[in-house]
Amino acid sequence: MGRIVRLVRSSTFLKHNAIFFFGALAAGALNYVFYPIMARLLPTGSFGEVQALFSLFAQINIFLSVLGLLTVNIVANRSAPKERDEVIIELEKLALLIGLALLVASVFAGGLLQRFFHFGSPWPFAGLALAALVSVPLMFRGAYLRGRQAFLLVSVLAIVAAGGDLVVSILFVLLGWGTTGVMAGLVAAQFAAFVCAAWTARRKGFSGSRRETLFKLPDMRLVAPELRYALVVLACSLTITGLYSVDTIVMKHWFDARTAGLYAGIATIARIIIFITGTIPQVLLPSVKLHQSLAHNRQVLLKSLVLLGAIGGTVLLVFSTMPRFVVGTLMGGSFLAYAGLLPRLGLMVFVISVINLFISYHLALRRYGVALVAASGVAVTAALLALEHQTPVAVVDDLLYGGAAMGLLLGVWSLRARSVETRVVPEESEA
Repeated sequence: MGRIVRLVRSSTFLKHNAIFFFGALAAGALNYVFYPIMARLLPTGSFGEVQALFSLFAQINIFLSVLGLLTVNIVANRSAPKERDEVIIELEKLALLIGLALLVASVFAGGLLQRFFHFGSPWPFAGLALAALVSVPLMFRGAYLRGRQAFLLVSVLAIVAAGGDLVVSILFVLLGWGTTGVMAGLVAAQFAAFVCAAWTARRKGFSGSRRETLFKLPDMRLVAPELRYALVVLACSLTITGLYSVDTIVMKHWFDARTAGLYAGIATIARIIIFITGTIPQVLLPSVKLHQSLAHNRQVLLKSLVLLGAIGGTVLLVFSTMPRFVVGTLMGGSFLAYAGLLPRLGLMVFVISVINLFISYHLALRRYGVALVAASGVAVTAALLALEHQTPVAVVDDLLYGGAAMGLLLGVWSLRARSVETRVVPEESEA
């Protein structure tokens, strides 16, 4: 144990991973405590509604994660603070406009969404869009801190958001607000985390927006050069988020409320793998830089892959060997009927986690061709889902086979990208 501690302390990369991993583990524990508690406090149908809303929240927030990854890349590769902050501020304005448009659209389309997803009320969708809007400034300041490799501070913010969501949502559900109360809790938690993030980012050097430009439209002259890269990140983010979260939306649309709710509980457990390994690509992104040597960047990738395999593989082994124990412990006995899906779902999520790591590596190096690989994987998965979706097992297998096909395509493309790589700039710092 002492040798491991010394190894972590001697490597900046491993130290950042350790800090971010344990911080995210604490936040993840709060997030996952949320689901078993909601499964017990809400009727099965309402729990299915909450899962569908959180899946939609992930889809809506894709544009935020895109701009967040872009912000990390800007902070990691631009040395002039004034120029860096100006670009980030204009990107944030653009994101706020998109978020506001989504909020207005959700109010007008609430009835349509209610009927399509078989909800009891349209108001949870308005709460969903409001939560996305509040998340905009939080996302940008968190991305700035990740770019500065302030992973301890980022972890604290994640704990504040997760803990606030848990406490406030439980309170609102106990008051009888149901699904709408859960979304209100999410909005309150995101706002509290933003207040903390704004103060922290300013202390770490983020200048923020000037008063005279605060309410002006985004300066597209500053934003435009980054939009091509943003589109590539968007395609890749859509792929990853879609692959691990679209199943609950598909189940909610094609199956009855009880089946969708039970499946959502198993899917929640399986996603532990991608959430518990999600810090690894986030540490990799600011560690892989355009000016570093190819050998240095590959070393960072290899270390990340070993970490992901060790952590994610261990969780997958537990899921595969004792699925009924895991499901019964985390979600309760009513979900045991679908416990047999956990090994399949766990493998699917593990494959997606590996794909996410390699895509993040290529995004850090601004290799735009990876978007075509991501689009090909989406096309294969969508075709499989359209052809076969009669049972929950079929849905899981479609996603698993689609992910495997995408992984194969990504591997072939990565080998080709490696063979034509010409960057040979040396790097002195240690990974």
